[in-house]
Amino acid sequence: MQYISYIIMSFLSIICGQIVGHLNKKMPPVVAEEITYKEFFSTLFKDFKIDIKYSLIFLILFNAFIYFIGDSITSYLYVIISIALFIAFSIDYRYQLIPDETHIIIFVAGLINFFLNINLWWDYILGALIGAGIFYGLGLLALLIFKKEGMGFGDVKLMGAIGFMFGIKYTLVITLVSFFLGAIIGGILLIFKKKELDGYIPFGPFIVIATIALMFIPADTIIEIYISFCSWLGMKMSDVVYFFMPK
Repeated sequence: MQYISYIIMSFLSIICGQIVGHLNKKMPPVVAEEITYKEFFSTLFKDFKIDIKYSLIFLILFNAFIYFIGDSITSYLYVIISIALFIAFSIDYRYQLIPDETHIIIFVAGLINFFLNINLWWDYILGALIGAGIFYGLGLLALLIFKKEGMGFGDVKLMGAIGFMFGIKYTLVITLVSFFLGAIIGGILLIFKKKELDGYIPFGPFIVIATIALMFIPADTIIEIYISFCSWLGMKMSDVVYFFMPK
């Protein structure tokens, strides 16, 4: 009977693709004026047109949830979170701003998960505090050292909501993966002169990619890969130092 779940997810991907595409055109960071939710849904249905890009992405992603995670409440919570994450990715990439609605959507999904796993309440609360705390601390550190904003408050709120949803371990690993991606992609952009040394690179997209990756890859697997990589790198650096040491 699991094929019914694939049908539901495929239908949801079309609807959610249209909603996300429409939000990316109508949200305040994109347009100058505020619009009410009534106006948003009115124009959504009036101007309904399947957004091929987002619908195709969601079609693959949502069905992957069923295939890899199963027909469970977690899969459907991930659908809700994915909507918010893709909005955060798109708008932060273009305007260096993460709308508050994305944090609220993720927090609501986290609240559902919180009550379903109430015995682990401390893990989710600490996850929120640690996720927001790390990015808030880094933002303050950047202001003190470089005299400019390092992490926007949108990143802080996004990681707080994600931490509340995923708990301590996953929050720390999402942070690790996002910084790893940021270092690689930021380095590539600097090498090819796409960004100046003092230019601002939005960090939200790296958080989004890391979060989606951790929906499918267990945190323990990422930790094992990271430890193995550090061990390999340490051995190589030792070989280089030994090679250049006077004989």
